[in-house]
Amino acid sequence: MKKLYFFLTLLVALCCSTNVSAKKIIYSQNFETAKTVAETGWTSPSVASGLSIGSDDFGKFLKFTHSANDRSAHMFWDADKIKNELSSDLTAYTVSFQFCFNAFGNNHMTSEIAVMSDKTTATKKANSNYRVSNGGALFDLTQLGNTGKTAAATGDQDFAINGDSANYKTLTAGVYYNVTLTIDTLARTVEYTIQTPTADDPVASDTYTVPEGVDMTATGLYILAGRYAPVIYMDNIEVSVDKTEANTPTVTLTGINNAQRVYTIGIQEDETLHLSFNGKETTVNYSDTNEGSYTWSNNPNYDPNNTDQLVTDACEAGTLKAWTTLDNLKSDEVTVDVTNNIITLPTAAVDITNVTTGYAKTYHATCDNSNTPLAPTIYGTYKFTGKDGSVKESSEPTAFPFDIAVDQAGSLEITSQAFGYGSAQTTVENNVQYAVKETVDFAHLTEAQITAAGFEKGDNVTDKFATYGRFFGYNATDSAKIVYNEIPNFTKKASAFTDSLLIDHMIMCGSDGTATGSAAILPVNAHIYPGIGLLLDGKKGDDQSGSWISNWFFKIADATADDIITVESVSNYGSTSLHPVVASLDEYLAADNAPVTAVLKGDKAFSLYRVSDAIAKVTVYSAVTGPTAIKQAVSEVVKNNPNAPVYNLNGQRVNKNNLPKGVYIQNGKKFIVK
Repeated sequence: MKKLYFFLTLLVALCCSTNVSAKKIIYSQNFETAKTVAETGWTSPSVASGLSIGSDDFGKFLKFTHSANDRSAHMFWDADKIKNELSSDLTAYTVSFQFCFNAFGNNHMTSEIAVMSDKTTATKKANSNYRVSNGGALFDLTQLGNTGKTAAATGDQDFAINGDSANYKTLTAGVYYNVTLTIDTLARTVEYTIQTPTADDPVASDTYTVPEGVDMTATGLYILAGRYAPVIYMDNIEVSVDKTEANTPTVTLTGINNAQRVYTIGIQEDETLHLSFNGKETTVNYSDTNEGSYTWSNNPNYDPNNTDQLVTDACEAGTLKAWTTLDNLKSDEVTVDVTNNIITLPTAAVDITNVTTGYAKTYHATCDNSNTPLAPTIYGTYKFTGKDGSVKESSEPTAFPFDIAVDQAGSLEITSQAFGYGSAQTTVENNVQYAVKETVDFAHLTEAQITAAGFEKGDNVTDKFATYGRFFGYNATDSAKIVYNEIPNFTKKASAFTDSLLIDHMIMCGSDGTATGSAAILPVNAHIYPGIGLLLDGKKGDDQSGSWISNWFFKIADATADDIITVESVSNYGSTSLHPVVASLDEYLAADNAPVTAVLKGDKAFSLYRVSDAIAKVTVYSAVTGPTAIKQAVSEVVKNNPNAPVYNLNGQRVNKNNLPKGVYIQNGKKFIVK
């Protein structure tokens, strides 16, 4: 759809004129060469994980989504470059971009897209309407909730243009819109056009006069996504001025295969690209590029169709220089140091995410690709050799992160690998035996233990823990639900807490979460629901008339840094609780029905969210033997090994010397035998 829009635009331009207007590019981003969000400059103060690089049949784009309340994301370009290009004879510049609400927020009608004039608003007043927070914007579209429509993920929604609720246009979910702005800093006007890919006439086209006090220099783009589960795409962002000049080419590393490097070089229409590498010069006309995109490699035998075979060719290292010319004008040169070494992947990082009595543990393996060129997807394999000589190993490479459960003493080897990179190995000696030091089992305290801790029995629970019916087991005979909804309630009021001790050896650390911070007295009522655990009221005081708390933090007083704490808890009124197969309600209540949600060193604090969450059990384990040894860089770096084992798509190891036609996996990369 995006490609179609630009094809139509080109046809219109050719019909109107046989000359292409030269322009100087100040900023450009189409995400085609982007491997990570960070390199594009986009960020989100609250939900950075909601930003990603997406793709479809027409190319790559920025994707923003979340599952919370209103959340914003933004990017800044160098506004000083705009100012430097303007003069008494040139007072206007152009900003253009594409956007698509692939899904609107289905609960809040608060989405917005704005061209910013001030940076601080995006950071200091995140997750709010930019125009309202800043007192103005150079251009914005704000979703309206007063046009008779209701919030819906799909369909049509109305958006005000530049804050004028009387001047609104209907935008359709799943449709790309192209916005072009001509911003005149002297006249203080913005000529805007909003165009869809397939319509001859624009959705909107007019001139907006910017209020006094709003800076006329655009600083970047801001997007606000209303709750819940919105999906916004951004693409083809460009800032330019109408000036005849040879633009500096963009040179981006886009491919690595052993010693081979591949670069994508971008130029503008009518420009000629010049390359110099190790004394050899090459000239490339625009007509020889793919719409301004040219591929260059240090491999003299580079094959663009080779995507599944490791390169063994002799590839050169050296200095690549690139520049463009337009008539008699020459751009600045771009200089790139081209390497031909085998790039080593990072070793895996290994954390313990669960322990039980003895040597049994669950290890969580991660591998950070952020500092590896092109940030490849890194796959891992593991091999655990038990003390008894038994071997447990992965059936096929798995993308990090993943978990590995072991049940005895032994040695765990984890290999990180990606096609075209050198692999590396992490070794974990699973030689630590643990025993239970103490347990605080809120879910299974007796009534005598609960009242001895100062909790008074009241009426049965009537809140959502009971009414939602999320605590249940399955009957072993007929699989019917055995629901626990007649729940006793024991309460200790806020005024009854006179010191930091909650129960047994658990102390309260307060709202800051630092295990070394001074202990604090709990300011809200605490409850124990037998069979469920400990939970907290949300507002301070016996009558809950005070201010809200969010999380409250706890620690075990006599646990040390050498101990390990496991926390079993449920969230969202029991939506994460476990559902065992049982014969009766009594059997259900006797079971541990909360999953392990945190594994921490013994001196660390752990948290409990207000009202809707509950801590069922806290267990402290002490090491019987010495510390676990984790060696994260012990093997010498190896290339993608042509002798590495080969697996089919069912995870079965196969004879690599006798492969029938099909798809296989080696070195963490799929390849095809034809």
